[in-house]
Amino acid sequence: MSVQANPFKRTTIMIMFAIGFAAFVALLYGLGAGDNLSSGRNGQAHGASNSLVGYKALANLLEKTGREVKLSRSAAAIDEPGLLILTPNAYAEAEKIAEIVQERAYAGPTMIILPKWQVATTNLVGMESKKGWATRLGTVPGESGVRMLSDIVDVELQTIRPEEDQKANKGKSKAVIASERQSTQSDFNPSEIANSAVGDPIPLPEIHNTMIGDYLRNIVEDPENGESLIGYVDDGGIYDNLEGLDPSVLTADDEIDSAYYPVVIVADADLMNNTGMGNEKIARHAYDLVTALQAQTDGPIIFDLTLNGLGSSDNLLTLAFKPPFLSATICLIIAALAAAWMAFNRFGPPVRERRSIDFGKTALVNNSAGFIHRMRREHMVADPYGEMIRDEAIRALGLSSSADREEQNRKLDMLGEVDGYRFTALLNNLNQSQNSRETADHAAALYNWKKELIG
Repeated sequence: MSVQANPFKRTTIMIMFAIGFAAFVALLYGLGAGDNLSSGRNGQAHGASNSLVGYKALANLLEKTGREVKLSRSAAAIDEPGLLILTPNAYAEAEKIAEIVQERAYAGPTMIILPKWQVATTNLVGMESKKGWATRLGTVPGESGVRMLSDIVDVELQTIRPEEDQKANKGKSKAVIASERQSTQSDFNPSEIANSAVGDPIPLPEIHNTMIGDYLRNIVEDPENGESLIGYVDDGGIYDNLEGLDPSVLTADDEIDSAYYPVVIVADADLMNNTGMGNEKIARHAYDLVTALQAQTDGPIIFDLTLNGLGSSDNLLTLAFKPPFLSATICLIIAALAAAWMAFNRFGPPVRERRSIDFGKTALVNNSAGFIHRMRREHMVADPYGEMIRDEAIRALGLSSSADREEQNRKLDMLGEVDGYRFTALLNNLNQSQNSRETADHAAALYNWKKELIG
């Protein structure tokens, strides 16, 4: 017995299943990936940001010139060969940065771009803009960069402003100057040219940061005070392509390790960020600097996003969508789709499970017949069934039950044939059955004779 036909068409159900299954897989991936699916366009200074303080333009420039560029949201990239570019925010932990630099001493070169500008996304200050755009609010105090580098190298940082700003800020502390947010524009002054160890001279930003330290060597040098806008840490490594302006002062054999990779520090972020990439000379110099550093390694250029709050760690869900576990995930998805396809293509609606014991007289007959068949005793009911049909026929014809049996059979034969057989022949065939199949066939023939001639 079958249930009522399904009210939905199979095509409708398949479409609903496909949408639901795809949504479920996407949900699992989304839960596992987390921030990996975000664009990173939050107005802050990192490799995925398209704001004026971000580094998306530099990443695009490197990609379009044939370099392999990666935006890393995982701490696992620290151990990968290649150039790692760190763009920490003003509140990054000095211990974490130092740990990364230490782990990469023999893995690949590292560039640290210190934060220069305090920003707010333009929508927060009531300006119409595209997603991720930001406006400058002021410079980051130099103390932030000093703290950030305290476990790597001792430096002093200062922000140099145009003369009119210097006069206005005379007698004020650096913290007060930053809080007053003066001189938030950073144009490049073509009259002030800084020499570089890795490329052509470049113009200085109107507002620029410089640094100085005992173990810091200049790559880009301020022409006024000789301090460094970009420098490398003099840690005992041999960096011939960086020492054009300021060679290392370490000469003792026990202080030199040729296997070291350089640590480059960019004090003025405008020499690398999207603002700087709008100036052809600055963009060319940034490219030359990255090229000089990457020449020492075969790996890609990696922009770290973990120090900007965009990192994520691997979990069971993310691992399921990455090799080597991705193949197992695909197999499970295919198996689920195959099982669903078999379910959609079965014949007819689902069959309701039958009761072990049915209701009514028909159920009693069916249960008894099933029991006899299971016990393989069909041949034992042949004689009683033949006699039952005979008695019913005699009563239907009104024959005397006390009459001679042969006389009764003769009168039953006189009723005629069905399929070429008379009553006595059909009765004899039933009584002589040898197996269950013959018993069922002869019993059916006898019943059909009675139905056709007597009713």
